[in-house]
Amino acid sequence: MSSPLYELGEPVLRATGLSKLYARRSSDTRARLGEVAGRVLFGRPPKEIQSLRKHEFWALKDISCELHQGEALGIIGLNGSGKTTFLRILAGQILPDGGEVWINGSSAAMIDLQAGFQASASGQENIFLRAAALGFTRAQTEHRLNEIIEFSELGDAIAAPMSSYSSGMKMRLAFSVMAIVEPDVLFIDEVLAVGDFRFRQKCLARIREMRERSAFVFVSHGMGDIALFCDRVIVLHKGKIHFEGPPKEAIEIYESLDEPASAVDTPAQLTKAMGPTFTNSGALKDVAHFWCDESGAPVTNIAFSDNVHLSLEFTSTVDIKRLILGVPVWNLNAHYTTGLSTQLASEELSVRTGERLKFLLEIRGGIANPGTLKSMMTILDGAEFLYRNPNPDLVIENAGHPTWGVVTIPHQWNLIERQ
Repeated sequence: MSSPLYELGEPVLRATGLSKLYARRSSDTRARLGEVAGRVLFGRPPKEIQSLRKHEFWALKDISCELHQGEALGIIGLNGSGKTTFLRILAGQILPDGGEVWINGSSAAMIDLQAGFQASASGQENIFLRAAALGFTRAQTEHRLNEIIEFSELGDAIAAPMSSYSSGMKMRLAFSVMAIVEPDVLFIDEVLAVGDFRFRQKCLARIREMRERSAFVFVSHGMGDIALFCDRVIVLHKGKIHFEGPPKEAIEIYESLDEPASAVDTPAQLTKAMGPTFTNSGALKDVAHFWCDESGAPVTNIAFSDNVHLSLEFTSTVDIKRLILGVPVWNLNAHYTTGLSTQLASEELSVRTGERLKFLLEIRGGIANPGTLKSMMTILDGAEFLYRNPNPDLVIENAGHPTWGVVTIPHQWNLIERQ
């Protein structure tokens, strides 16, 4: 339900007891819909769901929240936690299986850039369609049309069909309509990451102006945006509210959650970036390598400020004239982060047949930023690879303070003058 005006101090959005049920098999979905349709057909309300079928699960369960004018609420969580389902229910795009949503004013969603657009219609015609969906009359839209087109910076492309638009162009048009219409509540799902840097800053500047009268619900995987943009953050985990509070605390809790194994599987792009594996079994045997603490005990997670160690052992079955050890490192986005190599040492190391060697690599803590590190263990004799295989993943845990990029370079700012 909605109301054209909100009272001062009253929330502009209230969600109570939201739940959403999904099934992994279409037959279960049809059976559940059949039950609901049968009761509605005979004028009876749907039954409250007491038990789940074998292949059903709660994507959301008993979620409640409020949002006030000028407030920005962030929604974060691991993949599959229910973030987008929650946002779509709030935006009215899907119906909940339990609970209700109350919006006191107008609302608009930037969730699916395709939604509400007609591919065969021009950009200008789609402005009228989207504005009408937001409650604007044709006369009101015509009055603001030039302002919307100018903000979008689409130029002559505004007369082209939407089917010819890139995702960035669609984002520009969708945001431009909403920025001029200024809904009371705006739902945003990652879409501000689309488009070039300059236009993104233009959008953020417009949002800053809109915050005087609009409220925002913002879903993002970018913790920097969440920290800077949101007043309050909800951490969803397995379909339930795990935490609700200030952004800093919410981000710390989010980064401490265990990522499901399927969410950190190596994607094809990262596999390609890391390159091939190789083992020369005629040169090396009994190779063992793993991340560990300073005592040599294996670890999979380590605190941001703690020193990182990598243990390596192997037996050489040949003479190695110039031993080189290397550990190239990537993050989950397939970005090559850094490389660690014995080539930085001034002395070269040779190995005799039958020798067993043990190394302990030490990396100073407080440099590698929070996240999952992917890496390779490489052993070479000069330019010849003898061994090249992945190390176990290493998770650097929350730093307890903002971090940017993939590494933190120790530094200090000194104020030397103030006039």
